[in-house]
Amino acid sequence: MVLSLTPYSLSLAAGRAQQIGGVIIPHAFSLALQDGMSIPLFIHLEGSHDTRNDQRIGTAFIWLDGGTLRVRRITLEENDDSARVSDATREQLTQLADRAFNEVLAIPLTGAAQLHLSLRQLLLQLVVKREALGTVLRSRSEDIGQSSVNTLSSNLGYNLGVYSNQMRSGGNNTSSFLSLNSVSALREHHMMIDGSLYGIGSSRQDNELYKAMYERDFAGHRFAAGMLDTWNLQSLGPMTAISAGKIYGASWGNHASSTVFDNSQSATPVVAFLPAAGEVHLLRDGRLLSVQNFAMGNHEVDTRGLPYGIYDIEVEIIVNGRIVSRHTQRVNKLFSQGRGFGAPLAWQVWGGHFNMDRWSERGKKRFSKKDSWLAGASAPGSLGLFSWAATGYGYDKNAIGETRITLPLTGTLNLNLQNMLASDRSWSNISSISATLPGGFSSLWVNQEKTHIGDRLRRNSVDNRAIGGTLNLNALWSKLGTFSMSYNDDRQYQSHYYTVDYYQTVYSGSLATLGLRAGIQRYNNGYSRADTGKYIALDLSMPLGNWFSAGMTHQNGYAMANLSARKQFNEGAIRTVGANLSRAISGDTGDDKTLSGGAYTQFETRYANGSLNVNSGTDGYVNTNLTANGSVGWQGKNIAASGRSDGNAGVIFNTGLEDDGRLSAKVNGRIVQLSGKRNYLPLSPYSHYDVELQNSKDSLDSYDIVSGRINHLTLYPGNVAVIEPEVKQMITVSGRIRAEDGTLLTHAHINNHIGRTRTNGEGEFVMDVDKKYPTIDFNYGANKTCEVALELSQARGAVWVGDVVCKGLSSWTVVQQAGAEYES
Repeated sequence: MVLSLTPYSLSLAAGRAQQIGGVIIPHAFSLALQDGMSIPLFIHLEGSHDTRNDQRIGTAFIWLDGGTLRVRRITLEENDDSARVSDATREQLTQLADRAFNEVLAIPLTGAAQLHLSLRQLLLQLVVKREALGTVLRSRSEDIGQSSVNTLSSNLGYNLGVYSNQMRSGGNNTSSFLSLNSVSALREHHMMIDGSLYGIGSSRQDNELYKAMYERDFAGHRFAAGMLDTWNLQSLGPMTAISAGKIYGASWGNHASSTVFDNSQSATPVVAFLPAAGEVHLLRDGRLLSVQNFAMGNHEVDTRGLPYGIYDIEVEIIVNGRIVSRHTQRVNKLFSQGRGFGAPLAWQVWGGHFNMDRWSERGKKRFSKKDSWLAGASAPGSLGLFSWAATGYGYDKNAIGETRITLPLTGTLNLNLQNMLASDRSWSNISSISATLPGGFSSLWVNQEKTHIGDRLRRNSVDNRAIGGTLNLNALWSKLGTFSMSYNDDRQYQSHYYTVDYYQTVYSGSLATLGLRAGIQRYNNGYSRADTGKYIALDLSMPLGNWFSAGMTHQNGYAMANLSARKQFNEGAIRTVGANLSRAISGDTGDDKTLSGGAYTQFETRYANGSLNVNSGTDGYVNTNLTANGSVGWQGKNIAASGRSDGNAGVIFNTGLEDDGRLSAKVNGRIVQLSGKRNYLPLSPYSHYDVELQNSKDSLDSYDIVSGRINHLTLYPGNVAVIEPEVKQMITVSGRIRAEDGTLLTHAHINNHIGRTRTNGEGEFVMDVDKKYPTIDFNYGANKTCEVALELSQARGAVWVGDVVCKGLSSWTVVQQAGAEYES
């Protein structure tokens, strides 16, 4: 009976099987296909016999409709590193709906692309020719997104300066200032207050508020309202005809910092086609500049690391160690500030009430304080290599237009023009040309400014020209040195001066570098005799931050011998100390002293960085000045200070480390040292930051960062993020453990807060201990425990504790003889 039923069963199963594209589909699989299933979509270059370089670009949902296999939809999942299909091919893929495969399981899309299904491997291939591939271009702009700090926080920057001049007669002259810049923020909203105190503690004490303004710069648009002085208004565009004063008003536009434009890439993309995964080599004049790896497809090469300029490079495509193609492309990479090439038109409209300060010009004109309206609009942009900025504004019956143009004429020649035209017949023209001459050994710049002021503008007329350059003779011969020259002619006030400097490396070796410096300056203002100064000096630089200089100076009709020394330090509060001494050796010094000198130091402390200088001049005066600056960050219960002032946003590291414990933080690849319980690091706003906490290479301490080790932050002005990691300070403890009677605990498992170890035959052990929980315990018998309390308050890194006693265990021998259960 069994034998008779078996052939029937086989014939029934064969009858249920289905054949599609030459592949027999089992009944169970056919039922699954009728319900539909998702399979990966890979891109494959036509003519390639290797599928290892195929890249996944999405998923496809297929289903069986009767005897026909169809694609219901395709979802693309392209990323920045994978191959990209052309727009026409992408449109065909995304619009597929219930499209049927033909008899060979293919779906033609365009003349250069088709889908091919492999039922045996259950994958779908997009088989393309080169023309069906799009180009993976690098983004030139990025919206930084929402702030990572959702609570109220603040950054306060401070800058202190104190100056004292002790006169020969015994009198003194002292002045000081304290500048404060406060930015408080709630997410992307921030309030900025900027002001200064002058003459602190004196009868001439004064204060000035420069800015009090609300601002929200988010998603590529900026709104600001409040008070600011005209110095701060210059950031909106070229505005040279605005007089000193304060403005109470508002501005709105898309000239924003929340959208970051990358202008470090070549304006003309450098594109490479790779038939399979491989390398792209960039060469200039036969020299290798860059090596980059890409998958199959058309990719824009990263040109951020290439030099600025306009030049040709050779692009080599290498697959499996063999050069498959080589061609030349043009790099167009010119330095430009702001939005960069290809950025959309930026604009900003602004206006309000203008309170103009009193103004006069050497007795020629005099204007009193005055209130007026102010309104204007500004816009920067670029067109190919040509970048520009324009501003139109009006106030106090004046209509003014200004433009600024930057145009690279060649790869080595740049032209800058700035013009102003006002309704009171005022006009201004500022032009400058900079050039790098062929051969790479010289550069030249020329500036000219001509300004004529009419009846109403509160500004001086200008007629000035300047020329300068550098001649690097080292390009011809390493012993010739470098010349720098400049000449300035102010025809408005009949004054001119020129300077010439020369530097040459006389000797360079492993122990020291000796350099020769010489220079001359001549000044003449048309109302007094010409003043000429000359100097020559030898500079000796030695390892470990040592520097000495000896030379001669001739000025004011007599010659002086000069000695200087400087020492730099890599650690500690004092980073630089220096001193100088001068003595007249020839000529008539008149009332001047024959001996003068001074000393200075630069310091970097936890709360302030700055310098202290004391100098006794030839005129007999003793001058002393102190400068210090830093920042304070605050969020909630967390407040910390720093001697740095890198920006008006930042991060508070609340590590909780005791004493002088040290960690380091890697912030976007830069290493910052942290010490103690709390540290503040000011940072630039409108940026993303990747922060990773690490053990410091400069410390013997070892820490286990349990949580909060890696953080990703987006900071706007005034945002102060708080990072509170869970940190365990690890001490490697070694010693011998004994019972109360002195017997050694041999071959026993001992425990602590974070782990366990086993003693050897001599009762010796080595284990890591959390410094906050310096206790070792041993379990034996029926829930019996003995403990060792370690003294680790002064321990760093590793410590030998010698013989320690486990309190609560009378004898190890008794435990072994009694046969009690214990950890062994």
